[in-house]
Amino acid sequence: MTTQARPFLTDINELRRRAQQDIDQGAVTDAYALDVGQVIEVLNKVLASEIVCVLRYKSHYSMARGIHAEPVAAEFKKHAAEEEAHAERVAMRIAQLNGEPNLNPDGMISRSASQYGSGKETLVDMIK
Repeated sequence: MTTQARPFLTDINELRRRAQQDIDQGAVTDAYALDVGQVIEVLNKVLASEIVCVLRYKSHYSMARGIHAEPVAAEFKKHAAEEEAHAERVAMRIAQLNGEPNLNPDGMISRSASQYGSGKETLVDMIK
């Protein structure tokens, strides 16, 4: 689906009117060419993947043992926080598209592209 570009405007009042109209429409405007339902479905899979990553990194952080564990555990904690921030941004985007972020733990693993892991790995296995 192609849309025609609007002509370049210099009329500030018209620019303001159009900007307000776009704000009132929200994230899904007439120019939004994607299938919103499909985008929300994909984003919910991304959300599940991010959450599984958060849980895996937090598990590794808690389970890290050994003489070299402290700096590695700190790295796991940092990654968990980064993944959590990603999950929050994805959830907000889903809401902006008038969708509902699927935070239901039932089926989280099946929706996720990430694997959780058992948490019983060695420190080297966790890093890999």
